[in-house]
Amino acid sequence: MEPEHVLDLIHSAPERFDTVRAVLSYRGDGRVRKEIRESIVRSEAGRRAFGVSAREASGPIRHPEPDGPFGWRCRAWRADQYHWRMETEVPGGGVAIAASRGRRRLPIGGPPGSGLVWDHRVGASPREDDPSWFGLALDNYWTFYPLLTDEICGISDELRPLDLTVEGSVSWAGRDAVRLVGVPGTEWDWGWDPDPLSWGADEYEVLVDTERGVLLRCASRLRGQDFDALEVEEIYFDEQLGKEVFSSRHPLPWP
Repeated sequence: MEPEHVLDLIHSAPERFDTVRAVLSYRGDGRVRKEIRESIVRSEAGRRAFGVSAREASGPIRHPEPDGPFGWRCRAWRADQYHWRMETEVPGGGVAIAASRGRRRLPIGGPPGSGLVWDHRVGASPREDDPSWFGLALDNYWTFYPLLTDEICGISDELRPLDLTVEGSVSWAGRDAVRLVGVPGTEWDWGWDPDPLSWGADEYEVLVDTERGVLLRCASRLRGQDFDALEVEEIYFDEQLGKEVFSSRHPLPWP
């Protein structure tokens, strides 16, 4: 399979399933992310691209991540843009639930046509006590990027500027997949925004489900080591998802 065929497969993913239920996990390396952030601030082109003022560059650099490994785990359900659910494990214990239970019809609590979104915590401390790096874990758009590959981010288009190679077939999370590896050009594209991959890597890897087109793993590497990886642990397609999936204020059983 050629890289272009893999990119087309990725782009078509949302057309290849009706519902999805998955367990995803994220792993990051705070030391490497700190190194990359400092390289941005030291570069004039980086400061310009990321909107870092001269005043900000002259002061201490804020690093929200810990100085070492960090991460989280999340269970996710999705039927359509108005019916989705996330249950994210909170550092220190407990679960943060966020969901949308339908489409808003009246302009109460938000514009008509927006989702009826709610959130709730079970056995967890208040959100204001979360570590600063944990905010991304609660972002439903970011969490669903590997599954909704033609929305928001358009990950297949983000991968196109890389020097891409297909490096064979693998099995991941019980699914057949193809490994696609990308290397940036000799000069950084400061305007490149590769979510859910991370800017600043010297190599990127995605594992693409050969039947459904979703990304089973997205990893950013520097010097041969992952410093940013979003991975699917379990995934199931085209199940019947009842109303309680999107309305229950308690963690759901995992069949």
